[in-house]
Amino acid sequence: MRDRTKILQARKEAFLLEIISGAMTNLDDDRLNTLEIIAVKCSKGKHDAKIFVNASDITKQEQTQILNAFNKAKHLLKEYVLSATSWYHSPNFTLVFDDSLQIQNRLDDIFKQIHAKDSKGN
Repeated sequence: MRDRTKILQARKEAFLLEIISGAMTNLDDDRLNTLEIIAVKCSKGKHDAKIFVNASDITKQEQTQILNAFNKAKHLLKEYVLSATSWYHSPNFTLVFDDSLQIQNRLDDIFKQIHAKDSKGN
């Protein structure tokens, strides 16, 4: 039963990712329609959903501007989700800037440097 719940949750999140990606690309604001959405994590009851976007090339100042624009566009996203699904309500959306890809790239660079030093030392 637990595996079934995880599968249903993953399907719900993948479905939301697809819908939100479509909704975001249709927005007129270039700050929002060009964001790279990495994942959507939704609560079990579909009351809340976090939208994770790649923050690799986004400065802190741009993040603030994007959050302000996103907060203004939330109602449009909710309407889009309701029209694209048969759900009775839309989740409350939160935008999260995910810098894990940037951190992973830095770690990869560090390991390359270590490997290069080891190769020169041998």
